Amino acid sequence: MSSNEPGRPAPSPRPSVREWIAVFATGSAFFMTVLDTSIVNLALPSVAKDLQLSLVGLQWVVDGYTMVFASFLQILRHRRQREGAKRLFLAGLALFAFASGFCVLAQGPMTLQVARLLQGLGAAMLLPASLAVLSHTVKDPKRRMRAISAWAAAGALGMALGPVIGGISVEFFGWRSIFAINLPVGLIGFWLTFRHLDDIPAGRRGRFDLLGQTFAVLSLCALTYTLIQSNHGGLIASTTIYSAMLFIAGTTAFLLTETFAKEPMLPLGFFRFQGFGSTAAVGLLHNIGIYGLIFVLSISFQQLRHAGPLVAGLMFLPLTGALAVGTRIGSKLLQAYGPAWVLVGGHLAASIGALAGAILGVTEDQTLLSIALVAIGLGAGVTTPAMSVSILDSVDRSHSGLASGLLNAARQTGSVIGVAVLGALVEEPATASGTRAALFAAASALAAAAIVALWRAAQEIPLAAMPKNP
Repeated sequence: MSSNEPGRPAPSPRPSVREWIAVFATGSAFFMTVLDTSIVNLALPSVAKDLQLSLVGLQWVVDGYTMVFASFLQILRHRRQREGAKRLFLAGLALFAFASGFCVLAQGPMTLQVARLLQGLGAAMLLPASLAVLSHTVKDPKRRMRAISAWAAAGALGMALGPVIGGISVEFFGWRSIFAINLPVGLIGFWLTFRHLDDIPAGRRGRFDLLGQTFAVLSLCALTYTLIQSNHGGLIASTTIYSAMLFIAGTTAFLLTETFAKEPMLPLGFFRFQGFGSTAAVGLLHNIGIYGLIFVLSISFQQLRHAGPLVAGLMFLPLTGALAVGTRIGSKLLQAYGPAWVLVGGHLAASIGALAGAILGVTEDQTLLSIALVAIGLGAGVTTPAMSVSILDSVDRSHSGLASGLLNAARQTGSVIGVAVLGALVEEPATASGTRAALFAAASALAAAAIVALWRAAQEIPLAAMPKNP
């Protein structure tokens, strides 16, 4: 039967060279930013030994990056509207590469932590701009969904390969090499974007929500400090109490500001959209479980099983390999069943895997533990493309950059919480009981994500019937 037979939709044209370049350039940038959140975990014991860092100091190395990343995503979305996505994407790539070189040269804890903050700022600049560039370049709806799935898969691959690449790099070249990897990736992405991709015209120059942005950054910084320092000084320490109070006050002020602002950074009306709020909540819980789990296992494999960085990285292969396969499976399931049910099944599988790991413990038989890690990886991989498509489907295309930025802000906030809370549970030095408690917490977060996604699936109505402007 001819593909042009009446009644059958015409096939989408083949992707152009420009579209392939857009997918590669934006996908490699996403890969690099996510890689940096996972690759550093295998280097933590080496960094601690070389720079004399405690567990709290290591948490700041990881969470400092994600804290700035999450805090400035929406501030820089406003900048993207004023200057154009391509310019902000290029500036973010340049800053990220510069900060990575700064990390390579760091000679003390403070220098490394400042460099990580700069990396987070660069990531916040380039990530939402990358999806906007991709969506603008790939205009055909079907090809755009495949391109976004490939972009999301690149991020999942960064998380998957991070522990393995980190283990190999630290074992043979030292911990500084994990940051040097970003330099060629950033330079190639910069050149391809500058040379081959068109800019998106700058949008309307609306008001800058200074109060909302300030309260948002203040709240997340206070939350991060509270969670990390509670592990060091205790829940009843005066600094912990004061920072917790500052977080509550900042969050309250932020919500009030966004309610009455004429042009808020977070239009609260978005949460009336079908699937928007639930997808953001799923992204938050997803990263609490997955990133917290990777942080804990990276330390526990080396301290409890006495594995070197290379062996510890190879112990992640069941999880990382399954995650890479899961992204491919997830893209196919997404087209067949839609994002809501994929999010349910994937998080349920990951939760079961984390629960099995908690029951088994990291010091037990590696074969059984590997099976649990496969379940976690498959579940996490399957859900990654679904989250991106779900959040973009919930809003009009004109709001795709804002929606993507909010999802990534929610996910990065989840990473901050996961590393801080699960890191506190694992104890210093790591203990078997503490690791089990952390894995139980990860399983709980992933199960909660499955429940939220199930509620989303049960409430789902045709998106065409929903208004998509706040």
